[in-house]
Amino acid sequence: MAGMGKLLGKMAFNSSGGPINWFPGHMAAATRAIRERLKLADLVVEVRDARIPLSSANGDFQDILSRKKRIIILNKRDLANSNIINKWTRHFDNHKQICYFTNAHSKHNVREIAHQPSIYV
Repeated sequence: MAGMGKLLGKMAFNSSGGPINWFPGHMAAATRAIRERLKLADLVVEVRDARIPLSSANGDFQDILSRKKRIIILNKRDLANSNIINKWTRHFDNHKQICYFTNAHSKHNVREIAHQPSIYV
């Protein structure tokens, strides 16, 4: 087992003593590509988890998204705490952000969002 501890120690830090950069190259390339495409977008539909509406936002894009018209879809409504859905709706309204709660497994929910007039204003 002493060998395992040594192996784990090597995995936890790189030779300079700092944490390993775990972000793979293909993910970095995808992030750059999304960032470039966002510059061209007039409207962005951002999907987040309804159970954790703030922490499920991708922080890498918030600077660009804050300058875009966007609709925040809070998916997994069926798993979210129904007692606070209205509070989250008010939170996003107060921040002048359009948001809808949905359950992507429900075709009715998805169609309902697509037909909202505020999406096209």
